[in-house]
This record gives sequence, C-alpha cells and structure tokens, in this order.
Amino acid sequence: MAALHTILVPFDGSEPSIAALDHAVALAEDFDATVDVVHVEAPDEFEIGSMTPLSSGAREELEEAMNTAASRVEARIGNRLSRRIVSGDPLRKIVEIANDGDYDLIVMGTHGRVGRLRSMLGSVAEGVVRNAPCPVLTVRQPGGDYQSFAERRHGELSLAEQAQRHHS
Repeated sequence: MAALHTILVPFDGSEPSIAALDHAVALAEDFDATVDVVHVEAPDEFEIGSMTPLSSGAREELEEAMNTAASRVEARIGNRLSRRIVSGDPLRKIVEIANDGDYDLIVMGTHGRVGRLRSMLGSVAEGVVRNAPCPVLTVRQPGGDYQSFAERRHGELSLAEQAQRHHS
C-alpha cells in the first residue's frame, strides 16, 4: 500500500460522517498522516435525508458535532488536524478541493441509500467516487455487530461510539 500523507474528510455531522472521520484518524495514526476535515454549506442546505431547510438550531447542532469530533481527533493526532467550512454545492466543492489539494485519500460517510430514494436525493458519495482524483473510502453508519476500523486496529472505541456514549 502506498504511504498516506494527507486525508480529506467531508463532514456533515451525520453518524456516517463521524464514522468516516474515525476511520481517517485510525489511518492517520498508522501513517502519521494529516487529516483535513471540510464541511460544505450548500446555499439551500437541508436537514439530512429530508426536504426541510436546515434550521438555525440544526446548524448549531452541526457546529457542535464538528467541534466535539474535532476535539476528540485533536486529542489523538494533535496539530495534524485541520478543519474548515466552505460554501457551495457539496459534490462540486469536495471534488474541487480534492483536485486543488494534494490528497492521497478521501474518507467519507455514506447513508447507503439505494433505488428511488438515491435517485431522488442523489448521492454525494457516489459522485465523489466517480470524479475524485484520488482513491475514496466510503463508510456506512455503524450498526448491529459492526466493529469499527479503529476498534479492530487499535482496540479503542470509535469517535461515533464515544459521541453516542457522550449523549447517552
């Protein structure tokens, strides 16, 4: 496997994006890589999985999720984490950032929608896989007997599991 130096993680605050960040951090720990977390604010940003515009409370929850995740990541990889918020169409912006940067890998969450729902809502992850200039690792939301990459590799709870315990 080629060495990983820089990893791009698109982040929307959903459980799949938190799980993707966890995978990226585990890889960063193994390869001493940097992780660049980016949230793309669409001009007409909607609640995840709905046609309802994102409320100010939901925006605050997203920022809190990003800050919480970033704090946990910084505790693990320190200053090898950078994060930013940009505006635009998520698919176009992620591919543009990947093209402009020198990323070795993109790690992103996917909701795993299929059929009509995917065709109606589209799939940012699928578009990134098809258009990215580097490999893309997609990560689904943990569930059931799912064991995260971090758990298998490092024997510790994933960021998503830490967040769930924090909110319980």
